Order: sequence, then structure tokens, then C-alpha cells
Amino acid sequence: MKIVVIVLHFRNLDDTVECLDSLIQQDYSNFEIILVDNGSQDAPLVDAVKSYPRLHCIRNESNLGFAEGNNIGIRYALQRGADAVLLLNNDTVCSPQLLSVFTKAAQTYPDTAAFGAKIYFYDDPTVIWHAGGNVYPSIFRCYHEGCPISDLEKKWDEVRDIGYACGCALFVTCDAIKKVGLMAPEFFLIWEEIDWCWRIRSAGYRCLYIPEAKIWHKISRAFDGGNRGPLWQYYYFRNRLLFLKRNLPVNKRIHFYLTVLLKELFQIVYFSYKPNANSHQKKLNRAALKGIGHFFLRRFHEGL
Repeated sequence: MKIVVIVLHFRNLDDTVECLDSLIQQDYSNFEIILVDNGSQDAPLVDAVKSYPRLHCIRNESNLGFAEGNNIGIRYALQRGADAVLLLNNDTVCSPQLLSVFTKAAQTYPDTAAFGAKIYFYDDPTVIWHAGGNVYPSIFRCYHEGCPISDLEKKWDEVRDIGYACGCALFVTCDAIKKVGLMAPEFFLIWEEIDWCWRIRSAGYRCLYIPEAKIWHKISRAFDGGNRGPLWQYYYFRNRLLFLKRNLPVNKRIHFYLTVLLKELFQIVYFSYKPNANSHQKKLNRAALKGIGHFFLRRFHEGL
């Protein structure tokens, strides 16, 4: 099985180099690396990575976001005759067995198209950050299984079906990609892999969590404001509504707007303008409010 690993680089060259260093230690040989420079300002990038074997660089002149940035790499992988692609965040470090474990899983479960890893906190390497993801069907909020639980408890060691695999280590077969298409570019950041896995499962494939596939994640290092900051809030709330628009019938979306979204809007507005509210929380709420507004205005190419 030929695997193409796609590493999307936007900033933090040292993180990218550490990720690539872990990739070249793989015990699996039939793979290539596509490093997609997603409009970064890191002039020495090519010089820093030119010594890595089996690596091809693609330069995007602007930041196309996670979805389309990875799509660029996926298109190239399909042209190269890949059997599967692994989307791997540049702020991750992977175990030497990662590719061989995913390859074995793909052979063991031929009815599965998307596979997710057991993802640990980089700074707390025995604590799980993600052991498969799902979406609460009543309020349509996504969540991580297993977070934050010590892996020493051995509670997340079974292969199982999941709603989605985290995009920072997402292994997908190319046959499925040819059938369901690429990620939707309008997501830009956040919810794009959830939408993709939803479409993959809707096409009749399974999505599985593979506990022996292990990585360590630094979490949102390229995000302005970091994990759960204002930028994250903006895209989370905007793209959650985009996900619903793409995947739910009108009557269910209207029910969601009336029973869930209106309550959330009231709370967001209240705490955005409450005089004694925490200033940071105000920023988060106003970012969420702007994201919701941009969804209804259909502004999918504007950021925070």
C-alpha cells in the first residue's frame, strides 16, 4: 500500500522539522511526504527540509486554510497513485509504527475508509487528548472521547467505530476520496474533517479509531490566540452552522435554530455586553457572534 503523508505548514518551522524528523523514523517504507507551504512567511523552509528523503514541497501563495491547503496535497497524492493519504499536523510527533499500524488496519477492515489515531498531549505524553470524536445529536457540538484521561488506565485500547477522526492525524483511503470528494474549502478551519468523515460514513464506509496508531500533539500552535481563543471560537460557531446546512434537511435545521441556537445567541449576547463580564470571555463571545453572523451572511472567505 502506497501512502502519501501530507503535512501542512503555515508557521512554526521548528515544529514542522520535529514532525518530519519523526516521520523519517517510520518502520514502513512505501510512503512519500508532501509538505504544503500554506502561504507561510518562513523563507528558509525549503532549505530546512531539502535533506529529507521522499519529500516534495508545494508552495501556496496565500493561506488557503486547513481544508483547501490539504486538498492541494491530496490532489497531488492522487496523481502520484497513492492508495491512502495521512493528513498530519505539523505540530505533531508520531510513533515509528504509525504508518504500519494504519496500513494493517486498512487491510484488516476493508469496509473502512477513515481511520483515527490515539492522540496524546505533547506536554503530558501519557494523557489522551483524542481517542475518536463524535457529535452530540441534540445540540450538534463535537467532542473528544478519552480527554483528558491517563492512558495508564487502559480505557481506550479497543478499536471502535467513531463519528469522526481528528484532522491532525487522519488516514483516508484514496478509493473513498475518489467517491466522496475532497474536503469542503469553505470551512477553512475547524469542522472540515467532521464534515468529511460524515460524508464518508454516509457513503457506506466505516470510520474507526485505531488505538495502536499514536501521535503527540502540541494543539493549535498555528492558531492566533491558541486553542479555544477568539479565532477558534469564530470558526467553530460559523462552521458548525455550515456543517448543519450541508448535512441536515431544512426541517431539522429550523428545529435546531429554534430550540438550540436562539438560547445560545441570548447567552452569547448577554455575556458579550454584560458590564462586569470577564474581558477575555467578552472577546470569545463576540468572536462567536461574528462567526454566526458571517454564516447567515454567507461570508465564508472572511476571517475574524
